[in-house]
Amino acid sequence: MNYKISFFTIIISAFFSCNNKMPYVPDYEMGKGTVIGIETCNIDSTKNAWLISFPDPSVTGKSYGNDIVYNNKPYGRVVRTFSLPDSHKISDNKYYFEFNLEGMSIPECKVKNANAGNLMKIQIRKVSTISD
Repeated sequence: MNYKISFFTIIISAFFSCNNKMPYVPDYEMGKGTVIGIETCNIDSTKNAWLISFPDPSVTGKSYGNDIVYNNKPYGRVVRTFSLPDSHKISDNKYYFEFNLEGMSIPECKVKNANAGNLMKIQIRKVSTISD
């Protein structure tokens, strides 16, 4: 009998403590993207950004980036980042990304015929591999 009262008290307490709280809204964006490759803007490749394509809208229905042509192939919704972890710098691999938007950025290219443009810049928080 004592267990029933304790259980009932816990259930009622949990209900009333969670009842008035708003659902969690993350302070970052999420999306499934493909690593395209690295920009050819600077002679020092460590100063070049990596390009990521988010061809499908995110889980919240948002779209990011611009359409570009990279190595004679069109890509949709492309963004640039300097925060891609080394272990994920593999072209054509797909990942789930958690990131923050940093606005549009135009690189100062030092190479003629550079493959760079006015793209949305992101700061990556987390990368998860997609298992097929």
